[in-house]
Amino acid sequence: MNWVRRGLILLVGVVIAIQLVPYGRDHDNPPVLAEPAWDSTTTQDLARRACFDCHSNETEWRWYTNIAPISWFIQNEVDE
Repeated sequence: MNWVRRGLILLVGVVIAIQLVPYGRDHDNPPVLAEPAWDSTTTQDLARRACFDCHSNETEWRWYTNIAPISWFIQNEVDE
């Protein structure tokens, strides 16, 4: 049981320590330069609901995108 407690303390310490690594927390959205030519308002509404959060310059960053190592994964996906 003692090794479980030590392992848990080590894990918590590592999670706290990796929060000091700043990678993945710069969530600035670049300005929107042009709007697509929508064929209807239905298409525009659908794209905004289904796609714009990840595939646009209007991303709404969730709270967990500031917590490492999740922030590292998200930043890597955005960079690709």
